[in-house]
Amino acid sequence: MTPQNTTASATTDRPVAVRRAVRLLWVLVGLAVLTTVLGVLLRDELLDSWSAGHPVAADIQQPAFVPVAVVLLIVFVCLVATLIPFFLVGTGWARQSLAATVVMAALATVAGLRTDPPAPFVVAAVVSLVVDVAILVLLWSPATNAYVRGRDTSAS
Repeated sequence: MTPQNTTASATTDRPVAVRRAVRLLWVLVGLAVLTTVLGVLLRDELLDSWSAGHPVAADIQQPAFVPVAVVLLIVFVCLVATLIPFFLVGTGWARQSLAATVVMAALATVAGLRTDPPAPFVVAAVVSLVVDVAILVLLWSPATNAYVRGRDTSAS
């Protein structure tokens, strides 16, 4: 009896849409890291842009962007890193969870754009939104649907 390399066959079975979705998920993680680094480096500019929309006499304290961004980044990276292996083996709930995570990231990006952030954030946000749409298209493409239906045993 000869041992078979199951990892190689599992990798070659995956549709291109699945492989591209995973690559784009990692691109999205990279954009999240970039945005967090920008938040640390451009903290004062962020606070200035936020303050411009709020009157000086308001009893609203300036938000602490950096701790929130760091915690959000850690949660996002851990969530995506946990879900990708399940998605790669064709688990339907992992695909749904990744899609929900991407939608929530897109909503957070749009909410961040409402504060009129500095230009580097706008550029990163626009690129991120394009990547979000591409990921969602790939996650729900016919090839990915067939792959998940063929591998997901919880659907029956």
